[in-house]
Amino acid sequence: MTETESTTGGAGTAADPRAQHQPALRFDRFAVQLDGRDLFAADLRVDPGAIVVVSAPGGDDATVVLDAVVHVLTGDTEPVPWRTSGTVRFETTDATPGPTTGSVAVMPRDHALIGALTATENIALGLLAQHRGAAPDPETIGAVLDALGVPDAVRHNLAEQLSGGQQQRVALARALVTDAALMVLDDPTSELDPASRQRVHEAVATVAERGRIVLVAAPDQEDLPPHTLHLRVGRRGRHARAEAAPE
Repeated sequence: MTETESTTGGAGTAADPRAQHQPALRFDRFAVQLDGRDLFAADLRVDPGAIVVVSAPGGDDATVVLDAVVHVLTGDTEPVPWRTSGTVRFETTDATPGPTTGSVAVMPRDHALIGALTATENIALGLLAQHRGAAPDPETIGAVLDALGVPDAVRHNLAEQLSGGQQQRVALARALVTDAALMVLDDPTSELDPASRQRVHEAVATVAERGRIVLVAAPDQEDLPPHTLHLRVGRRGRHARAEAAPE
């Protein structure tokens, strides 16, 4: 097995003092098996502010890895087709000893928008769920939609009326607008043109600069966002391997 390096630093960790109060993500010999294959293995700590890309041919195996991570972190008890061993958990990075809890925001590959709600309502619903009834701030929602280039003219359209690329950006906005410690984004640029992809990369970098960890799944052939760590999911039982961020 090829294991990843023990620690990854985030670009935003030193730049933004809020990062030091965010939890790290600790993988302790965490492994994922699917259909008899050893799909993924990692033994490392990911610091606040890091962007971690998990890639695989076609992207399907990368989706399984992200789903497995979320399943463990959220304590989900629903039956799943994969098996995991080891642990993945949040832990503090400052002087306070011991593990801590953190919230998770997810953008699934199928977007999971409610078709009968507008784009803005879908994002507001995600905020309501996270903040347990606190009224969502329209300016905050508008700002993230601005950053992702979602036109004003479609923000009050029903989600089912949006194009595929618009739905993808609304689903991404729903995750990024939260203050979750971990943002899990499954192939967030697959339906976008180059200009929109660049907007997504910039928005993800901004979230990381605030001390959040971003975990992105992508097909191997995709133009990957700037990242702190790249984990490739191997085929035929080969394990993930790490690559340093580009200079």
